[in-house]
Amino acid sequence: MIRQNLSRYDVDAMPLMLDGAALAGLWTLRFGLFGCRDDETHGGVLHVEGDRMAGGDGQLIFHGRFTLDGTTLTASLSVVRHGSGTGYAGVFGTLAPMFQLDVVADAITADLFEGRIVHRAGGEARPEIRVVMRRFEPMSDRSQII
Repeated sequence: MIRQNLSRYDVDAMPLMLDGAALAGLWTLRFGLFGCRDDETHGGVLHVEGDRMAGGDGQLIFHGRFTLDGTTLTASLSVVRHGSGTGYAGVFGTLAPMFQLDVVADAITADLFEGRIVHRAGGEARPEIRVVMRRFEPMSDRSQII
């Protein structure tokens, strides 16, 4: 597979061809309830390498594995709360110290994904959360998981 950098003008002209290696690097995250204002969203960082992803923010650490089917990324993440803030209860609906999240996102470009996060607690689905992933930096020696 030949890897190309795409500009926004190329998005409609070329189909995206992605694999797990094409996603390697550091990504930024923005997430919040669908329809919320920008100042009501939360942010974080995500490291992707191989079929693994790990990241977090000031309150949560998450890690898990992902698959890529065409341009659709699917991930199951284990989440560990390390902060004592209560602001995340409104987003994920829980203050539990550990919980699971399912993520489904579609590639807009090779460096931009948009999708949803689903938190299921006790078999009950909570409101979906919108997520935007933007590649901050491709994989380099300084960004590899040790």
